[in-house]
Amino acid sequence: MTEQKMKVEVWTDIMCPYCYIGKKHYEKALAQFDYADEIALEWKAYQLNPDLPGNGHGIPVSEYLTNMGMSEESLKQMYKGIEQLANEAGVKFNLPNAVAANTRDAHRLIKLAAQKGTDTIVVTLLGKAYFEDGLDYSDPDLLISIGKDAGLDEAEIRQMLASDDFLYEIKQDMQEAANLGFDTVPTFLMDRRQAIIGSEPVDLFVKVLNKAYNNRKNRLEKEELSIMKGQSCLADGMCEI
Repeated sequence: MTEQKMKVEVWTDIMCPYCYIGKKHYEKALAQFDYADEIALEWKAYQLNPDLPGNGHGIPVSEYLTNMGMSEESLKQMYKGIEQLANEAGVKFNLPNAVAANTRDAHRLIKLAAQKGTDTIVVTLLGKAYFEDGLDYSDPDLLISIGKDAGLDEAEIRQMLASDDFLYEIKQDMQEAANLGFDTVPTFLMDRRQAIIGSEPVDLFVKVLNKAYNNRKNRLEKEELSIMKGQSCLADGMCEI
């Protein structure tokens, strides 16, 4: 009997800059992990602020954070810290020009793509649209374009956007996070035993991947959940400085 792959579950939200950087760190770590072909990756939805406007009517992220109570000085410090992380990760930093919008339809597009095995491509393109390109990821035209780039059928995307498809699954993902005690993103849960919260360094991802894999192979069934926590975005939509 073929042994099942080790599952890595990632709770993420498009509007979280640490999610985009954390994904880059995870991917770099996976390239250094000897058993990468034995990993099954699953993207889980998390909405930091479900009350944000959608359908292409997002607001500038700086305006959003200011309205949420962040001071101009704190905003500058946050941008400075994230810019440094972006430079280290090798990605373009354009967060001050980003748009904060409802991520519901973006998550639904990821769920649709998961049925075709192209969800990671969609997550990547959505993150780039937000973090690097300053685009409104709730815009239906952008979602259709991203879906098509990931190999999805345009008619199928339009049908999904016009329906309530995957709304239940999004709620289930968020409830599951609550049941597990997670209220920040990104959260990388490896084999349900090891967790990394935030955009931790690549070497820590490698270390935790190896620990989760080795423990799984050694069948340490009684091991308690171990959590490593770095910078992340909170349930109220505010990101740590």
